[in-house]
Amino acid sequence: MTVRISSTLFKFTDTDVIELKNDLPLEEWEGNVNWVNINADHRKEVIDYLSFFNFSDEINRLILNPGDHLLTETSHESIIQNFIISKKSNIFERDYITLILLKDLTICILPASMPFSLEINEPEVLIKQYQNFRIYFTYLLVRLILAQSTMNVSKTRKEIHQLELDIISSPGKISSADMMSAVTNIRYLADIVEDQYIGFNFFNKLIVDKKREPDAGKLKEVIDSFRELSRISERLEEKAESLRTQFMLIHQEESARKINILTIVQAIFVPLTFLAGIYGMNFSYMPELNWKYSYFVVWGVFVTLSSVLLYFFKKNKWFD
Repeated sequence: MTVRISSTLFKFTDTDVIELKNDLPLEEWEGNVNWVNINADHRKEVIDYLSFFNFSDEINRLILNPGDHLLTETSHESIIQNFIISKKSNIFERDYITLILLKDLTICILPASMPFSLEINEPEVLIKQYQNFRIYFTYLLVRLILAQSTMNVSKTRKEIHQLELDIISSPGKISSADMMSAVTNIRYLADIVEDQYIGFNFFNKLIVDKKREPDAGKLKEVIDSFRELSRISERLEEKAESLRTQFMLIHQEESARKINILTIVQAIFVPLTFLAGIYGMNFSYMPELNWKYSYFVVWGVFVTLSSVLLYFFKKNKWFD
């Protein structure tokens, strides 16, 4: 199976950001490349692709199994952070972005389905706003993830609203499995957004020193947006749980109504069964059996008794 890995290389100068040719050999990256975006879906191939750097087994494990290492990992040679994102194919499932900070090089590993388009404005403007282009690129990455998460939360909010309308208008069309799936999915999304806020906040404190506090402030403004997004996700989670309770009550009421109808039918047939039982006895002498119109009289009793019981139940609103 052929696995495609795409990479985009950038070089930082004092006043400029230069995009390099992506066919530059890895052995020439040192001193010439400051930021690399690698898009791939198979982490094993990424490790093979970066084999030139001779990363330790621990770093390779962090790259290969990002879900097991969500806290910032530091060593004498690097800082590594795995960030959680939503999969493009299913926003309720997790995917990961790995950021590896070496001395003069940052390697950003992204899913193949998530292009990292950089908005490089006029370099002289950027250098006034950011003392370090690495922080600026990190800012763009965080903003990209924030935009994706905001879109996912907005999409989920619309789905919850539609689910609420369906529960009110046609609850019979919704199954218990559908309801549980909706609640579980929203819980997964809320966990993703919460983990994003925690991860970015900790990472920001670690990589920005006191000399770059203005850069940290700009980055933190974006990171703080995840806190509000997390609150919205929590409210959606609470609303989904409330809808699930409402859904259960509606179905319990419907089940109770069906049982009530069956009880009424049974109550009507009890006296009819009693009469049928009496005239089904094999006594040698039953005077009614010899009457000319006894059959029609019994039917009349059945119909009258049933009508009286139905009227009684209807008047007392047993069918409501």
